[in-house]
Amino acid sequence: MKIKLPITIAILATVLMTGCSKTNTPSQATTIGDKLASLARVKSVRKITTPVKCKYQTVYSIIFEQYIDHKDKSKGTFDQRIEFGYSNISSVNVLVTSGYYDNGGHYYYETGENELAFLLKGNYFSMEHRYFGKSLPVKIEFDNEESWKYLTTEQAAADAHDVVTEFKKILSGKWVSTGASKSGMTTEMFAYYHPGDVDLYVPYVAPFCNSISDKRMANFIYEEIGDEQMGAADAKKVRKEVLNFQVKMLEYRDTFVNKFYTEGIDDDCEFATDVTADFLYDVAIHEFAIGFWQYDQKISTLERVLALPESTEEQQATKKKQCYSFFRSVVSPEDVSINNEFTPYYIQSLQELGNYGYDFDYIRTALADIKDKDTSGYLTITKEEEEGAILKVCLSEKQRKFAQKELMYSKINKMLKESTDQFILIYGSSDPWYSVRPDDVKRDNVMIVVDTKHPHTTNISNLESSQRVDVMNKIKSILD
Repeated sequence: MKIKLPITIAILATVLMTGCSKTNTPSQATTIGDKLASLARVKSVRKITTPVKCKYQTVYSIIFEQYIDHKDKSKGTFDQRIEFGYSNISSVNVLVTSGYYDNGGHYYYETGENELAFLLKGNYFSMEHRYFGKSLPVKIEFDNEESWKYLTTEQAAADAHDVVTEFKKILSGKWVSTGASKSGMTTEMFAYYHPGDVDLYVPYVAPFCNSISDKRMANFIYEEIGDEQMGAADAKKVRKEVLNFQVKMLEYRDTFVNKFYTEGIDDDCEFATDVTADFLYDVAIHEFAIGFWQYDQKISTLERVLALPESTEEQQATKKKQCYSFFRSVVSPEDVSINNEFTPYYIQSLQELGNYGYDFDYIRTALADIKDKDTSGYLTITKEEEEGAILKVCLSEKQRKFAQKELMYSKINKMLKESTDQFILIYGSSDPWYSVRPDDVKRDNVMIVVDTKHPHTTNISNLESSQRVDVMNKIKSILD
């Protein structure tokens, strides 16, 4: 158990007074310093360090004393890292319930702040998720199921509840909970476990899978993705080119299968002991299609490498090299390795969050259509092996045996259909994760916004002007 250490009040107040943005008056800074110092005497805020000047505010690193087990507080506490950007005591408070580690702004908007905090000129909080980064409730032993017993959606939501509860004592403005991708999931799970804690929930591109091998994404990336973004005909052409590239990389498997594995070892990746280099390579081939659509969508590069000539040995060598370079720009051995900084996510996927599944039949059909080559050895993964393949490569044998719990998918669907809280759900229609979202609902308190031009990187500023105006008007109507 950790002893709750007091903070020197004068030092804390001075740090906040000297670090606030130029728009804050000395009286405002003094007040926030006094109130935070007062809070520190009661509970939770153990330390404030390392102010970083961003575009319009100063961001501090806070160590927040959090309960290891919110159901049994006698288990003690741990240090949870929070980034705090202060604007004004009465400003809107924007809480990012990060789904991962917080490394000094990996969910920051291009201006230097979180997008909503920037748009609303509000106070900004970003919570590092328990079991990620430096926010460790217990010492992690990767294959020991007992080490992960406090990694639950309910415990993480309780972390957010405690942060909001404590900071409401010193900040008078309204509250918004937000986050992108898995952080969007944690936003919705916060709403599920603690309804009414904040005034508005704004998850960006938040998926919820219906199983640990949700097939909706595989069908989407081979049959539908990109239709709204570029038109059905052009999207179909790009999907075909992605498939052709996957086939080409399978044709090159003898050249690259061991290279991909060895590069992972050289980068200190650890692979599951029961997973072969061939299996990893096949999984990485499927992952390429997901990664290609999820972020950069480098269509011109895809077309260029596929069009490279291969009539001579020299041309073949050049094409192989450039194809592999493009492949590796999208997929990394770390993506299919175990016991790393993302392992907590995959354990959550197994136990409560679910994950997407693979369907190699599209690739098998494409291989069968090739008549002038023997493609029998191009793909080694079997139909039986592809079930849950992503968790097979990202979790060890022992971790895969951890107890599974009821998935959040049905719970979140039920909440969105019944909750009286205010939600704005933002998606990108050419994002692979769009296919595994919760059910769409039509309710006055649930606004669903779909960006047809951007994938997993979508945000409010990227929306069409009419959509952007509607979203900001909705936010204004709730927070004013």
